Amino acid sequence: MKSTKLLFCDNTLWGLVNFRGDVIKYFKNQGYNIVLVAPEKEDEQMRTAIPQDVKYIPVKMGRTTTNPLNDLEYFIRLLKIFNKEKPDFVFNYTIKPNIYGSIAAKINKCHTTAMITGLGFTFQTDTLKTRIARLLYKIGLKFTDNLLVLNSYCLEIIQKRKLCNKNKVILLEGGEGVNLDKFKFQDNKSEKIIFMFIGRLLWDKGYDEFTKAARIVKKEYPETKFQLLGALDPSYPKSVPTERIKQDEKDGLVEYMGFTNNMNDIYMRKGLVITLPSYTEGMNRTLMEACACGKPIITTDIPGCRELVIDNKNGFVVKPKDVLSLSEAMKKYIKLSTEKKLQFSRNSRTHAEEKFDVKNVIKIYEQIINQFN
Repeated sequence: MKSTKLLFCDNTLWGLVNFRGDVIKYFKNQGYNIVLVAPEKEDEQMRTAIPQDVKYIPVKMGRTTTNPLNDLEYFIRLLKIFNKEKPDFVFNYTIKPNIYGSIAAKINKCHTTAMITGLGFTFQTDTLKTRIARLLYKIGLKFTDNLLVLNSYCLEIIQKRKLCNKNKVILLEGGEGVNLDKFKFQDNKSEKIIFMFIGRLLWDKGYDEFTKAARIVKKEYPETKFQLLGALDPSYPKSVPTERIKQDEKDGLVEYMGFTNNMNDIYMRKGLVITLPSYTEGMNRTLMEACACGKPIITTDIPGCRELVIDNKNGFVVKPKDVLSLSEAMKKYIKLSTEKKLQFSRNSRTHAEEKFDVKNVIKIYEQIINQFN
């Protein structure tokens, strides 16, 4: 008997393996045939290993370009891959796979599910290019059987803009989830405090606010450390220039720690407060992992971030794009008693167990597959 074939299509291989690895491995272990389709030439910082016994097909794609000829080439390549592989189900992630992958899957008579991981640059700005991108999104989503979204705000915008038939949309209330067996509770007790920014170094992740808040806090608490961990992303329109990062390091505001694929080694460090003053998110994976490992969190009051914090229980929620609000939350955490800080850590783990278990997400994938079996 032929096993069911699932094809996962994304704009980076790293994104597929890092964010959907647990889902992919689960279905592989259940006997499904798995194929990954994503660009091969990634930044050196974001190289990743293919899961065992999983087929990987590299594909060229301009992740941030809007050249229609490049997009047409990408679309034709997907058509050929889907025709050759003949998957039973295609799961697409991020804007271009959602658009062109959904159409290519429908042409090849595959069941298809798209996921909007965040509204991002296309929905934050209103230019001719982003208007065209939103129109293409609307066209592409007409061809998908299901649309997964990661927060209620994203769901609201999709319905308001009529991007997709509301009967197709499925809200993942805990985002894409986190493996609670992999990301275990870690003791965070320490006399020293490190506010750590984890994410791509982008303006819309709140880089400017983080560094300016560091300057304010260091005047009062000079021993407090501020660290940056994440990939540089020079191709993205809102990437922070390396010159700015180097200058902030030179000024003694932050330490740039580079990039790692082994986040558990990071979460084993004591005294960390994971701090992400982002402007827009789907459901931030880093904050979920930090939550699972018992790290206190400071983040902005936006969809995809505020769900990770119960204010004054496992961290603090601050105003978006507000340096003073962010610096005050940092000082508030510094002033907490040792026991209160430990309670924040325990509350984070409990919150993750209640809301963000990846096993709940796997059940949704199973329901999607079973509706056509």
